[in-house]
Amino acid sequence: MDRRSVVNHAQARALLAAVAAQEPSGRRLRAFFAVMYYAGLRPEEAVNLRAFNVVLPALVENPETGRMEEPADGWGELSFAEAAPFAGREWTDDGALHEVRPLKHRPDGHTRTVPCPPELVRILRDHLAEFGDGPGGRLFYGVQGGELPTITYRRAWIAARGEALTAAEVASPLARRVYDLRHACVSTWLNAGVPATQVAQWAGHSVEVLLRIYAKCIAGQDETARRRIADALRET
Repeated sequence: MDRRSVVNHAQARALLAAVAAQEPSGRRLRAFFAVMYYAGLRPEEAVNLRAFNVVLPALVENPETGRMEEPADGWGELSFAEAAPFAGREWTDDGALHEVRPLKHRPDGHTRTVPCPPELVRILRDHLAEFGDGPGGRLFYGVQGGELPTITYRRAWIAARGEALTAAEVASPLARRVYDLRHACVSTWLNAGVPATQVAQWAGHSVEVLLRIYAKCIAGQDETARRRIADALRET
């Protein structure tokens, strides 16, 4: 993984806003890209996500207004067992663009559960309120109600980079591929100090593969690790 491809949070938010401003698909695609950036899904996992895969925290009543609102620090979850990589109509039995398969590197029926931070919770709740779920409970679907075409979200991403990034950034590897949003998410988890075993579980990797791919992202954390060990020893 090229560290130059990883966006920071300000850049990611700007990119998501640039996606949302596009017509006619932008508002529905914002949440699609958000599940990759905030929850580390692969594009083929996001394409196949269903409404029943999404667990959001219950709204709470604001005692001052009486209105139901998002909890201040409410986390949700995504729990799913299938992905749908692009195959092309000529290669699928039913003529669909994507072929539904078990999760990458996981046996058939294996479920992966990923946490949704509060910002993603808000995005997903807004998405469900505006668009509901499509055919088969699909969370993300095309403007005409069918499968979300790969070319649609790739074009939207290219346009968003042109709007949200500087000319130098557009010419660089920064977020050049949609998949780079997943890299940004996993890098954020690792740099936040989440144990590699937990990150590997959320990302759907083995620990060995995770550390090999993201070694550059966790380099230079020795000082942070030493400080945490020192703090722990002082507490005892």
